[in-house]
Amino acid sequence: MRKPFPTSPEFERVVRGEPGTDLARVALEIAADFHPGLDVDAQMARIGAIADRVRERCREGNASIRTLGQIDWVLFVEEGFTGNVDNYYEAPNSLLNEVLDRKTGIPITLSILYRAVAARVGVDLSPVNLPAHFLLRLDEGGPPTFVDPFHGGERLDRAGCERRIAGLIGRGDPIPDDRFEPCTDAAVVARLLRNLKTIHLSEDDVPSALLVQRRLAAVADEPDELRDLGMLCLKVDEAGEAIDPLVAYLKARPAADDVETVRALLSGARSVVARWN
Repeated sequence: MRKPFPTSPEFERVVRGEPGTDLARVALEIAADFHPGLDVDAQMARIGAIADRVRERCREGNASIRTLGQIDWVLFVEEGFTGNVDNYYEAPNSLLNEVLDRKTGIPITLSILYRAVAARVGVDLSPVNLPAHFLLRLDEGGPPTFVDPFHGGERLDRAGCERRIAGLIGRGDPIPDDRFEPCTDAAVVARLLRNLKTIHLSEDDVPSALLVQRRLAAVADEPDELRDLGMLCLKVDEAGEAIDPLVAYLKARPAADDVETVRALLSGARSVVARWN
């Protein structure tokens, strides 16, 4: 049985698969794990104020692409938001309140911010979970237009996206068609959390990684995340919490290569809990 997230109602909506969640609010609820006492509503008001400035400059009936131009001007020229190319792999880039404060971030957090502003001025953008990069997609008849908030809102067609990915990974591997389609809210949240997980594990910050992993195991429908949750719980002496995710992993992957290792960990966790009783 997973632990609920009572102070994260929007995150819980994503876990339940409810439509229409506000990913900016979800990102801020995640950030509050690392900034206790963070006023999520106040941070959301900051995004609303940016959207208000965009709205003031848009005539009723504006084409979406023209509205995006106003978003670009406010976010990237007036506010000075930019992709963090110098310190790409640092945790603040994945925390939306820090992105708002520092005006720099990575593709996924800048996309979450951009999409939130766009939604508030009547433009519907879809998240696109591409390999090595994250973009937004505008569909208004004809081929989609892709928006890259990490590069100042640059507009790309599919070929442009493929060139960008090839430049990032150093080769032009074919990208399946479905990767260019809109992804789910859960996929966006899982990608954001995996960024944080990778960073904290690389720094050997197990308590912070566990904060992330609890959410990741809840939102990502992948047994490996349950296994990792159990393992991280054991590393911080939370044997009781480790049992359920390890059991669930073994049930989902009975023939996994690491099944004996996980069984041993589960047995050890149960022994520890038995000594408590």
